[in-house]
Amino acid sequence: MKFDKSLENYNNALEVIPMGTSTFSRNPNFFVIGSSPLYIKEAKGCRIYDLDGNEFLDYAMALSIILLGYSNPEVNAAAKSAIDDGLIYTLSCQEESVLAKKIIEIVPCAEMVRFVKNGSDSCEAAIKLARNYTKKLKIITVSGYHGFHDWFTSSTPRNKGIPQLMSEWIISHNYNDLESIEKTIKEQSSDIAALIMEPIINYEPKKGFLEKIRKLTEDNNIVLIFDEMKTGFRLDVGGGQKYFNVIPDLAIFGKALANGFPLSALAGKKHLMKQLEDEKCFFSASYATEKASLAAGIKTLAIIQRDGVISHVWKMGAMLKDGIRKIIDKYELNSILDIVGLAPMTHLIIFPDKDFSVNEIRSYLQQESVKRGVLFVGYHHASFAHQSKDIEYTLQVYDEVFGLLKDALLSCSLRNKIEGKPISAFSLRD
Repeated sequence: MKFDKSLENYNNALEVIPMGTSTFSRNPNFFVIGSSPLYIKEAKGCRIYDLDGNEFLDYAMALSIILLGYSNPEVNAAAKSAIDDGLIYTLSCQEESVLAKKIIEIVPCAEMVRFVKNGSDSCEAAIKLARNYTKKLKIITVSGYHGFHDWFTSSTPRNKGIPQLMSEWIISHNYNDLESIEKTIKEQSSDIAALIMEPIINYEPKKGFLEKIRKLTEDNNIVLIFDEMKTGFRLDVGGGQKYFNVIPDLAIFGKALANGFPLSALAGKKHLMKQLEDEKCFFSASYATEKASLAAGIKTLAIIQRDGVISHVWKMGAMLKDGIRKIIDKYELNSILDIVGLAPMTHLIIFPDKDFSVNEIRSYLQQESVKRGVLFVGYHHASFAHQSKDIEYTLQVYDEVFGLLKDALLSCSLRNKIEGKPISAFSLRD
C-alpha cells in the first residue's frame, strides 16, 4: 500500500497551513506518517478513500460527526436543494424554526434553541448565559473538552497566549470523582456559575454520579450544562440526557445533528435562553442561519426517527466492542489494552508497556490495521452505514493485528517494526 500522494500533499500543506491542516484532531501527527493515509479524497457509507486510491473501513467517522454514513443521499439532496434556493439570505429562513421545534420535541431540556456552526461557540454561549443569570464567575469542568475559546483553554496545557487570570475562574475535576466535586461545590457555591460536562467520557458514569451532580447544582444555584456534541443523537435520539434520564439546564449539540454539514445547537430552559433576547446577553454568528445545514439537520433527524438508526448503531457497536474484548482476552493483552464506553462510542485505552510508550503501541496497531484496510485511530463510532459484515471483517483484522502486537511486545521488537514516523500528537484526554 502506497501513500505517495498523501506525503506529497502533506509536504505542500506544511508550506501554507500550520500543522498541515486547520483541525487539530485531523493533525497528521496522529497518524504514522509514511504508513497511513493523511488526506482523504472521498467517502461513502463507512468507507473512505485517500489521495492514493486506498480504501479503508472507517470508525472515527469524521470525529463522530457522521452518524448515518458518509454522503447520505437523502441528506445531500436536502442540502443541495437549499443551496439552489440561495443558501443564505439577508433575513433568516423558516428551516431555522422548523429544526428548532424538532429539537425541542425530542431533547428533554430543550425549550428554546439557537444555532451556530461549531461546538466551541455553543459552549462559549452557554457559559455566558450561566454567568449572566447567576451573576457568578467560576466554572466547574469535568475532564471533557469544550472547545478552543479562552474561558476553557486557559485551564488546559494548551493555554499559550491566554491571560493567566482566566484560569482562576475554572475549577477542573476528574470524571466520576463525585467526592471532590461535591467538596468544591459546598466550599465555593457562592462563586460557581455553572458545571459543564460531557455525560460520558470513555468510561461509563458510576451509579448515581450524574444524578448527584444534578441535585448538587440544583441545590446551589449552579447551571448544569451538558456538552452533548458527541452523545447527542447517538446514545439516544434525545441525547445522553434522555439515555441517562438526567436533565441539564443547557445542552450543546452538533456533530451527528446534520450528518456532516456544519451546524451546532445550544438548547435549554426558557428562562436561561431568553437572556439572548434584546442583547441582555449577546450571541450571534453571520452563518448561523445558512439553509443547507439546517435542511440537512431536519432530514438527518427525520431519518434517525424513521429508520431505527439508534438501535442499529447500538447493535453494531456492541458486536464490535464484545469482539474486541474477546480478542484482548485471547492474547492476554489486558495490561496493555482495554475497551471502554457505551456501544455506540467505544474507546480503546492503551497503557504503556515497560519498554514501549502509548504512542508507539498505537502507531503499530494503526500501521498494521491500515495494511489490512481498517483505519485504526483508537476509538470507534458505529454508524448506520456499518453492517455485520464490516464488523466481522474488522474483528478478523484486529485478531491478526493484536496477535502481532503480542509477539512484538514479547520480542521487544515493536519499535523496529514501525515503518514510518510514529504518532507524536496527544489529545487533551491522553
